[in-house]
Amino acid sequence: MSIFLSNPNDHFDQAKWEKQIKVMDQPSVADHRLERSGTITPDGDQFILLQLSDGDQRVINTSSVVPKLQGAAGTPDVNMLVDFESFKIGSGESIDKDTKATLQLQIGQEEKIGALEKLFYCINGGLDLYNEIKGKKADAKDFKKSTDQALGNKPISIPGGIAQISFKVVKHEEPKWWQKVFSFAKTDAAKDLFSLIGFPGITESAVQCVSGMLDNLFDQRPEVLFQSQSVKVGFSQAAKEELGGGLTTNYVSCLNPGYWIMARKSDYDAIITAKPIYYGGYGILAPDGMGEIEALKDSGNNPFSKLTYAILRARMKEVDLKQGVF
Repeated sequence: MSIFLSNPNDHFDQAKWEKQIKVMDQPSVADHRLERSGTITPDGDQFILLQLSDGDQRVINTSSVVPKLQGAAGTPDVNMLVDFESFKIGSGESIDKDTKATLQLQIGQEEKIGALEKLFYCINGGLDLYNEIKGKKADAKDFKKSTDQALGNKPISIPGGIAQISFKVVKHEEPKWWQKVFSFAKTDAAKDLFSLIGFPGITESAVQCVSGMLDNLFDQRPEVLFQSQSVKVGFSQAAKEELGGGLTTNYVSCLNPGYWIMARKSDYDAIITAKPIYYGGYGILAPDGMGEIEALKDSGNNPFSKLTYAILRARMKEVDLKQGVF
């Protein structure tokens, strides 16, 4: 059973997929045709990345993002901090007191720093999807958590401002090993519902080892919420030009500092067309014009209630990673 372990050479070209959808101008039809032609992953659970923004265009697909970082010669690299802001479970998901989820977020370098190997930052998490103290399904904001401690209070270093990102989440009943691997702080009044274990700056072979061991811990195949081939992303203008080969006609996936949506590929059209508002205090998306109270009802009036998605916040700084490297 292989879920977390994957071929590191397999990538989902999100920018190309976005381009083909734009040309067809019919996302659902385009998705079906592209899947049949084999040009993209046929699984609708493949995760996609989207940039949250202000203004008329509330959500920007990766090929339309204009990088804010320049990646100039003196600071061509990026140091990044990534935090989980929320994880929203769709209203259609069956959740009871024993329902858990396990996730893995990987961010890998595409370029080397000097003679060093390319490194990966692997974050594994356990999510308790049922809040026993409140006696109900966990809220999106219950999964707000910084990754600083899991990564040893070190930034994610990205040479050349180019990285590959993958995101996998499975839902399952609680296995015997789960509480031993993930520790959850608990008091009489509250219980932590999200636990993270990080492996910062490890080699590709080490990542494969961690992923393989995680797969082997499951006796039964869990339900997949997010399956993932990695997406190659540029975080600066220089990185965009490098990925595009200097041609403006080439579509390239880019992301800026700020808030990202991680959603299923099959939910792309629903998110893009609804122009969502992000209510950060609750960790949820709502369509334009819907107030917080109505959005919190998680009713059929909010199309995002049915969707499962994660909100991440990224902070970035332009640096020169070669300084101090021998």
